[in-house]
Amino acid sequence: MGKILLVIRYEIQTTIRKRSFWIMTFLFPVLIIALSLGSQLLAEKSFADEEEVGLLRSKEAGITGLVDEAGLILHLPPDVPAKLLQTFPNQASAQVALEANELDRYYLIPEDFHQTGEVILVVSDYSPLINLSSNTIFEYIIDANLIGDDALARLMIDPTPNEVLYPQAVDIQAEDDIGVTSFLVPYTTMMLFFMLISMTGNMMLTSVTKEKENRTMEVLLLSLRPRELMAGKLLGLGIVALLQMSIWLGGGLLAQGSGGQVLKSSLAALTPSFILWALAYLTLGYLMYASILGALGALAPTAREGAQFSFLVMLPIIIPLALNTVFVESPHGGLATFLSLFPLSAPTSMVTRLASGAVPAWQPIVGLIGLAGTTSLFISLAARFFRADTLLSSAGLTRQRLLEALRGKLN
Repeated sequence: MGKILLVIRYEIQTTIRKRSFWIMTFLFPVLIIALSLGSQLLAEKSFADEEEVGLLRSKEAGITGLVDEAGLILHLPPDVPAKLLQTFPNQASAQVALEANELDRYYLIPEDFHQTGEVILVVSDYSPLINLSSNTIFEYIIDANLIGDDALARLMIDPTPNEVLYPQAVDIQAEDDIGVTSFLVPYTTMMLFFMLISMTGNMMLTSVTKEKENRTMEVLLLSLRPRELMAGKLLGLGIVALLQMSIWLGGGLLAQGSGGQVLKSSLAALTPSFILWALAYLTLGYLMYASILGALGALAPTAREGAQFSFLVMLPIIIPLALNTVFVESPHGGLATFLSLFPLSAPTSMVTRLASGAVPAWQPIVGLIGLAGTTSLFISLAARFFRADTLLSSAGLTRQRLLEALRGKLN
């Protein structure tokens, strides 16, 4: 046991002395929150701009000309930019400007407009894919001048500009916060757990392969049994993962007191029961993937060759990340439920579903039992790879060597 403790201490000290560890520990959650909140704020600003401009947004890239033979347009509504419309005394001068590419198009209001209601649109380049029969801005300008009331003219274009949906007995601001929280919490949770498991798992792979490359492994095996080395590395790096999670949770609790309403709502969704489930899934998920990657490192002769196969190992928890919208929009659907019960994807999927809302009590229990059994199996299999002949071998990583290691027949 004393030798395992020495390995644990060595792994912890080696890892926390790396500048990259602290950069990822403090910078990564900030980036995730910034990206999550930033996308929400940009979306909200976009919708706000659409609501503010509404039907008055011009789809034309350049200036529109106007030839008003009927003398109809006497003023522009105040919410229409003056530079949007350039008037010309006659059609000939407008045509010259169009041919000189000073305009994209111009409107001609004939003298008999009041009798016919006809308006002529002349464009420089005609495309059958462009609908020339609809220009809300110009219709709005004409209506405003015909009626003499800008507000009424706008209502004719959009009779219900301020339509608001009021959910019964629900505060609108609270509803907005819940909407952001329902996206932010599951997405951030999935990203954090993916990074925790993948980062610490790859630390295991890197630690083993680097020690093989620099011949440190030969020295270690003189005083350690391979399984003691494996156990020490798993536990040491596991403590590092818990340290990272503790820092993130602690930072979140500190930010709760001074953060905005959205951040407070997000952190309030993380109940004590959720934290307990999260710790259980994180611990087992880390042990499962770290043991697999450690076994991969034992077989791979170099860190580069081992890294080439690590993507395939991590694929089961990459898939839920690619399908993150499924967990936000339908956390209790068939696909999300399957991924949360499937042991290889459960560490991120189940925790994300728990962060999204109430999950039937039996599902996290069944998922945890399946994950525990699979983790035990993979640790047992990984122990077969942690043998002196594999740890000291410089042979390439092939399917044949993998099968022989599983059967315990490597020489």
